[in-house]
Amino acid sequence: MSKFRLTLARRRGEQIAFQHGFDRFPVNPFSIAENEDILVEAKEPGVEGVSGCIVFNDDGVGIIYATDIRSEGFRRFTVAHELGHYFLDGHPEEILKTAPVHFSRAGFTQGDSSIEVEADHFASGLLMPSRLVRESLYTASVGLSGIRCLAQDAECSLTASAIRAAECAPYPMAVIVSRGEHVAYGFLSESFKKFGRLRFLRKGDPLPETATRTFNRSPANVRDRRETCGETTAERWFAGPQVALDEEIVGLGRYGFTLTVLTAENLTEDLGEEEDEEQKLVESWTPKFAYGR
Repeated sequence: MSKFRLTLARRRGEQIAFQHGFDRFPVNPFSIAENEDILVEAKEPGVEGVSGCIVFNDDGVGIIYATDIRSEGFRRFTVAHELGHYFLDGHPEEILKTAPVHFSRAGFTQGDSSIEVEADHFASGLLMPSRLVRESLYTASVGLSGIRCLAQDAECSLTASAIRAAECAPYPMAVIVSRGEHVAYGFLSESFKKFGRLRFLRKGDPLPETATRTFNRSPANVRDRRETCGETTAERWFAGPQVALDEEIVGLGRYGFTLTVLTAENLTEDLGEEEDEEQKLVESWTPKFAYGR
C-alpha cells in the first residue's frame, strides 16, 4: 500500500468533513451519515473481532457498529471507517464484487487489506483534519499530554489521536503500539524522520530493550492502564543517532496493547515548513477525486 494512496484517502476524509460544515472539533460521523441518508445502527457483534460493517442494497446504504466497543471514540472511528468505504473511489465497487455486506475491523490493526487500511486513513482525516489537529497541538503540551488534549477536542480514542498527532506534529514524535514483546505498528512525524537514517519498526518486530518492553512484561500494567515515563534515544529504538527522547508509556486496557510516545521537545520545528514533493503531488491529484456520491 503506497503512502500516496493513503494520503489521498486521508485528504478525502478531510474534504468530506469540511463539505459537511465541520470547521472545528468535534466532527460528527453520525451526522454526516444522516446527511447522506445512510442508516446507522448499533448491534451485538455477529462475528468475533468485527467492529462494524457497511451494507449496500437496493434500499440504500446502512452502517452497523458493534455494541461491545466500550469506547465512544472507537465507535465514532468505526462509523467514520465505514463512511470511508462509501466515499472512497472504488470501494463500493470492490466490496460488491463479493457481497453487499462488508465487515471491518477498524483501528489500524490490519495490514492485509488495502481498502481497510485506506478506510482507516479516511476515518482519521474525517475526524481529525490536519488544520484542526495542528491548532490543537499548537496550544497543548508536547507528548502524551498534548495527545490527550487532542483526543478530548476531537472526541476520538487515545490511540487514533496519537497516530494523527504523529502525522501532524510540529516537533519530532514517534508513536508505537505494541503487544507483549512485539511491535504492532508505528508512525513517525516528518521532523522525526529528519534525524537521519532510521530503522523503521514493522509489525512483528521485537521491541528493543527499552522501558516499553519492561512495562509490557507485566500484563497488569497493560490491563490496568498504568503509565510510566523515562528517557531513551533514537539509537536504541531506531538504530539512529544518539538523540535524547522522552519515552511516555500507557497501557490500553483489556485489548492488550500498549501505546508509547517518543518526543524530542528541544528540537521543535515550525509547522509552516514547505510541503515535500509527494504532498504537492497529492494536492495536484486531489481535485480529480473530489466528487460526492
